Amino acid sequence: MKAFIGKVVLVTGGISGIGRATALAFAQEGASVVVGRREGEGAESIALIEQAGGKGLFVQADVSIEADVGAMVAKNLESFGRSDIGFNNAGVFPESASMTEVTLKSGGGAIVNTASFLGIRPYSRLSVDGGITV
Repeated sequence: MKAFIGKVVLVTGGISGIGRATALAFAQEGASVVVGRREGEGAESIALIEQAGGKGLFVQADVSIEADVGAMVAKNLESFGRSDIGFNNAGVFPESASMTEVTLKSGGGAIVNTASFLGIRPYSRLSVDGGITV
């Protein structure tokens, strides 16, 4: 049985490299996957997500711009109605609780950070009840 059926995952920096590999891994396990990136076209990644068995959505967003992050989260909610897992793969992430708030309102979930941002600066908002940060 697939581990992420019915779950929605948002992957920043999700159309290439580690982000794309992560998006495809979640799709193979049945997740709906929202991929964001500040530039480029996401059609190829969405096609791969769907071939892997998931539903996909590309949202162009620069995570260094808080309004873009908010718009990406809003599009995620508009399309899928919830968010269970956030995989922060882009190089920066503004001090915005948007993804955390959405995850908590969905009943909890996980936020995974692979970006170097956390290695150079503490981020106090990541430890929240009901969610997991890796």
